[in-house]
Amino acid sequence: MKKTIRHLMLAKLAVCMLLAFMLPSCNNGVRDLNDIKEEGVLRVAMGYNPLGYYHKKDSVTGVQYEMVNALCNHMGVKAEIEMEADIDLCIEGLKKGKYDLVARLIPVTTELKESVQFTSPICLDKQVLVQRKRNAADQNVPYIKSQLELPGHHISMPKNSPYIARLKNLAQEIGDTIQIDEIDNYQSEQLIILVAKGDLDYTVCNYNLVKRIGNKYPQLDYNTAISFSQMQAWALNKRSEKLLQEVNNWIDANSEKYFK
Repeated sequence: MKKTIRHLMLAKLAVCMLLAFMLPSCNNGVRDLNDIKEEGVLRVAMGYNPLGYYHKKDSVTGVQYEMVNALCNHMGVKAEIEMEADIDLCIEGLKKGKYDLVARLIPVTTELKESVQFTSPICLDKQVLVQRKRNAADQNVPYIKSQLELPGHHISMPKNSPYIARLKNLAQEIGDTIQIDEIDNYQSEQLIILVAKGDLDYTVCNYNLVKRIGNKYPQLDYNTAISFSQMQAWALNKRSEKLLQEVNNWIDANSEKYFK
């Protein structure tokens, strides 16, 4: 009987020790507000473009870069920023605790809500087709006036862009095939420039982004809407509840200063 009791006690001790080792790995390093303030660092994933993080001459600028720094000043922490173009890798980074926040304009969709929690909306935006304006040099590249004309054409997109889902849904609505070419290691801004130079024919991105870039490339046309206006927000891990509340309070009070 004594041996049996001893074995049971040892077994319980082994289970407790196993759980103690497992609990940190189950959390996957995901942090909340108290952890971030204790370390003094907010880990942020951003995209490289004028609405995100952008080098201009010898300085760093970008609308959301300025927002993140202002948010960190408010929280009393420093921003540790990493560039990541692939939205799937951003979400995976949130799940594993590599990032605390993905600060880029992401369309708030039911599909993405299964993986992340969204902040309060940063702004309203819509997706548009980017192409070149009609001119003699583009006679072999059809000008697309409406969504119904998209089938049969190749639309170049960053790999795993959140806007690919919209194109696929649109293809189902139209009842035809839209050719989507996913391009590694390129972000929307780079594809827009390639369209402007004639290296690519079409891409799809946010209206606010191409509007800023379009000032430098008057040959661009972005008048063909691909979606209705959608809420755009930042993303966090679903377990970072206190951080979400802190970020939302700041966004609700300040986002209109950056996106009017």
